[in-house]
Amino acid sequence: MERRCQEVIDRCWQQGDKNPIAFIHDVGAGGLSNALPELVSDGGRGGHFQLRAINNDEPGMSPLALWCNESQERYVMAVAAEDLARFEAICQQERCPYAVVGEATEEQRVLLEDSHFENHPVDMSLDVLLGKPPKMHREIHRQSFERDALDLADVSLREAMERVLKLPSVASKNFLITIGDRTITGLVNRDQMVGPWQVPVADCAVTATAFEGYTGEAMSMGERTPVALINSPASGRMAIGEAITNIAAARIGKIGDIKLSANWMAAAGHPGEDENLFETVKTVGMELCPALGIAIP
Repeated sequence: MERRCQEVIDRCWQQGDKNPIAFIHDVGAGGLSNALPELVSDGGRGGHFQLRAINNDEPGMSPLALWCNESQERYVMAVAAEDLARFEAICQQERCPYAVVGEATEEQRVLLEDSHFENHPVDMSLDVLLGKPPKMHREIHRQSFERDALDLADVSLREAMERVLKLPSVASKNFLITIGDRTITGLVNRDQMVGPWQVPVADCAVTATAFEGYTGEAMSMGERTPVALINSPASGRMAIGEAITNIAAARIGKIGDIKLSANWMAAAGHPGEDENLFETVKTVGMELCPALGIAIP
């Protein structure tokens, strides 16, 4: 299906000034609930959409599932009314399913109509949907937790080894690595596999900027999730340390050239977890990284 979509897009842009596609948007996170409002918003318009006009092979899906599902290989496009017949002919020629699900409106509002239930599941201003939402405020109460001392009396060496080797951070990543082409683009200089036995233990990834020249990018990562159960700020510092020591396998000019991207994850609202998240972000973003001279957003 992805190939058929691409064939339609290619046929359209190859027409140059007569391209029937005025605007195109991918369908990713949030599905159509995100893609369609952004499509009309970028044109300074609102939209009136018909929920039941969406192609669907499962009639039992709820309005929420229809509007928000993230099924892949879809695009949303804006096509002028006078170009619609020509666009439909291209889709039929390429045997690519399509649907006309609504129209742009002058009023910057999203109106979703459901002909089955005869109601409007969504009726809201684009300013509310895509504008600046109010800042979230959280109230945190610090708590102290007493943790039992480590007791390995009933754990055999064999059991300990098996438990450690099952950790995602220790276990083999072959199931993630061998499912795709590791050298796509021809610019991959260092992939995951190392040595004559092709073991996935590379410290970092290295890609070339172009086919000519001697510049490129190095990427590494660090994670210390299990440590966060005991000391969250320490897990953040150790993850940064791991990422830096991993990327040291590449030729880095100075430590300030390293740019970090952090993925903060926590069980928000669970007792003690909001505090742990705050302390970890503070430790990493306001203490460790500034001291090292490394940028982190």
